[in-house]
Amino acid sequence: MSGVPESNTVTGSAKNGISDSTEENSSSGHSKDVGSFSSVSDTKVKKVVEYDQQKDLRTLAELICSGAVQPERAGDIIRSNSMFNPLFKPSFNEVETKCMEVYEEKKMETKKILGNFDGQISLSVDILRFENHIDPRCCGDYLCLSAHFVDENWKLKKRVLCFSSRSVSGPSDDSLHGYEDWGIENKIRAVTVNNGKCYKEMVEHVKRHIQEKKEFQLNPVFPVYCCGEMFRVMVQDAFDKIEDIVHKVQQVHSFKTSEPLWSTTWLNLQEAVKSWSTGELSTKDVIGSNDVPSPEEWKKVEGVCKIIGSIDEVSEALFYTTPLTPNVYLYHLHELHGILTKMSTDSDSFNRTIVKDMLKKLDEYLDNDMFLLLTMSAALDPQFKMRYIEFFCSEVKRKDEKTQVANVLWAMQKLFDDYVIRFPTQGESCRSRRWKRSFRVVQDYQQFIHSNDHPAKKSDLDRYLEEPVLPWSPDFNALSWWRTAGTAYPTLSRMARDLLAMPMSLSTGNGVYYTVPKPADDHLVWLNPGLMNALMCTRSWV
Repeated sequence: MSGVPESNTVTGSAKNGISDSTEENSSSGHSKDVGSFSSVSDTKVKKVVEYDQQKDLRTLAELICSGAVQPERAGDIIRSNSMFNPLFKPSFNEVETKCMEVYEEKKMETKKILGNFDGQISLSVDILRFENHIDPRCCGDYLCLSAHFVDENWKLKKRVLCFSSRSVSGPSDDSLHGYEDWGIENKIRAVTVNNGKCYKEMVEHVKRHIQEKKEFQLNPVFPVYCCGEMFRVMVQDAFDKIEDIVHKVQQVHSFKTSEPLWSTTWLNLQEAVKSWSTGELSTKDVIGSNDVPSPEEWKKVEGVCKIIGSIDEVSEALFYTTPLTPNVYLYHLHELHGILTKMSTDSDSFNRTIVKDMLKKLDEYLDNDMFLLLTMSAALDPQFKMRYIEFFCSEVKRKDEKTQVANVLWAMQKLFDDYVIRFPTQGESCRSRRWKRSFRVVQDYQQFIHSNDHPAKKSDLDRYLEEPVLPWSPDFNALSWWRTAGTAYPTLSRMARDLLAMPMSLSTGNGVYYTVPKPADDHLVWLNPGLMNALMCTRSWV
């Protein structure tokens, strides 16, 4: 990244206790290398230190790669930890080289896991930002490419595949090519990105590239647009409409923190409104009356806080869910839609305008590709199935609810048919092999008799949808349920495992509230690009 120093200018060998291999010892004239110790016999020291050097180097590298030790703290750890030999004084280059060795080993292990994985993998592209207020030249954005999948134990997994500096001009068609080194083109189910136009163009490019290389062309790649980003845009637009009033509020009420979180701004405004309503605010230090919010402006702030409070309530219920899988999103977005719809009729004219803009954004998010992904994922929740899709469409898609429900069922059936072709059950495979050994006429005759004398066998999908829905539970875990139900629905459970691995949001928990890209790890961005990528990846693999 332009303006970010290389690692050898950042580590500070004397400061951190990790020497630079090119630095000379001022007192002896010798390099500060672990092999230079005049107080011990050279022959004996070389044998002992050579052994301890490699062993300790490996230990230190594994600690750094796991995230237990930050690179700049390595010297302090060496001096204070008894696990290291007192003679262990490696150069930064030696530590870096060993970290890269650990990375390559772990990469091969991870590549083998992904290669042997018999399901589909979803990708996500997140943008992180590093800001240095002391030296603005060191600021920059970073692209993080991750793989998401549900393993054989039905545990949701995330693995960083690539972490690199982002082009100043924005994401390019090459931004996602980090996946090509992993040999997973035939396994990619979805790509999750932010909602901007440049990201949509990038996803379309990647979809074409992946689809060209896929052996099984019926297996589509779904674009997924970040739900957390949609929440952020809704809230930020509301704040923008009262931006001038917020500046006035800050004249009479000090905000406690300047963190770039919309939840923080909302809490500060709430506190200010409360102080105003109780008469606790003082305007004696304000220069002019125009710099003080009027009663009408305070009411606007109060109304916006109420609206955002409802969004925060849904955000907390949704984005703090563990594990956060796609089946829960439609329910919470439906809840938000109902809250905003009610507010659009109850609020005054100013707040109605804000709420209607929010509803427009939410409706846009619930249309087209995202609608099918959200509804199919919800239908794979045994608490919902198609009954909830019918209920949702009756309230949100009132004009063409029957058509929308039919479209969801058709999309599920089509996707399920693809899985039947790709993953035939054992009985179907054996029968197919027997038929291939028989004469064609006999085969056709058997099929004719079977189709006329026996009703069609119901598929996994048919049987699943016909079963009653489960009672609602806030602690329900769809992955745990499908792990148990896999024997009853062998093909459908494969489909569920792949769809439930798709990240519908790039952020969860507190990360959803950022109004700017989430902060990059300031311990890593100072390193050279290769080591930075290696540590970011390995720390997600352990």
